[in-house]
Amino acid sequence: MSQWYQMDFPDPSSEPARMLYCYHDTVLVIVMMVLFGVGWFLILVLVAPFMKGLVNRDITNSDKLEVAWTLLPSFFLVAIGSSSLLNLYEMEVGDNVGYNVSVTGHQWYWEYNYILDLDEFTKDSDYIYFSLMKDYCMN
Repeated sequence: MSQWYQMDFPDPSSEPARMLYCYHDTVLVIVMMVLFGVGWFLILVLVAPFMKGLVNRDITNSDKLEVAWTLLPSFFLVAIGSSSLLNLYEMEVGDNVGYNVSVTGHQWYWEYNYILDLDEFTKDSDYIYFSLMKDYCMN
């Protein structure tokens, strides 16, 4: 059960939600690896003048290092992108869908459309609200 002070995601109740939860954790690990790698290089470059040129000799004119920091981020981006596209596809193709909610963000307001039937029968949010209120008042 989710609380207002909860810092983590609620427990996933569907397969796409579980996949998004794992995707979030994977991206978080990759971001932390990049953060530590960049921080390590930053410290290395900042400390290099105090090490009498020992580190600078290995960093400048290193073709292997340039190839590594060009290809490594591309591998990370391909891994994140492929996982993201898989999640997007799984969310788009729903097998056991009871209803769909279409939310459109305009400049100053949100528009909600509830698709209640799989035969393209759409009701807009005001109709649903007033029909529920009418049923509530009748009872």
